[in-house]
Amino acid sequence: MAQATTKNQLKIMANQRKIVANQNKILRNQGNLPLIVANQVKIIRNQKAIVKNQKKILASTTKARAK
Repeated sequence: MAQATTKNQLKIMANQRKIVANQNKILRNQGNLPLIVANQVKIIRNQKAIVKNQKKILASTTKARAK
């Protein structure tokens, strides 16, 4: 009986260590989130510029064909 209790306590302690390690990983990842979001905003802005340029190219190509 005492051995089972000791084994269970050891398992609980090991699980608690895993939980703490995972919480540390979460905190680290949350620290990186603002950088990721900022990069995604830049990507979206660049994609909008690309679409605008593609529209201009398409318009100029269409005009050139009409002549």
